[in-house]
Amino acid sequence: MNATSVCSPARAEALGRVERSLREQLRRGEAQLRELESKLADLLRDRDVIEEDRTSARQVVDTVRADVLLGRRALARLEEGRYGVCPACGEQIPVERLEAIPTAERCGRCV
Repeated sequence: MNATSVCSPARAEALGRVERSLREQLRRGEAQLRELESKLADLLRDRDVIEEDRTSARQVVDTVRADVLLGRRALARLEEGRYGVCPACGEQIPVERLEAIPTAERCGRCV
């Protein structure tokens, strides 16, 4: 059973849109991460690159990697039927919040 099977048809439809958007964001994020990791590896091999540039590049890769991880976790919750339900209070996370932040794990009150 997934999160859409225990909610209204309107909420299920909205969650379907959020899921499609989340999957697309994750696909783009994973592609960007692969590209950035490749560029970072090239940058780290270049001995003429100053340490500040290396650090900045690592930070960008780490940020994208963290975003991809959040997306994967959200999809796992979706597949497990836990997506859109706040684990702290058990209430449904408002669709508007999920549309704005598809990786949101908690409702606005429990953040």
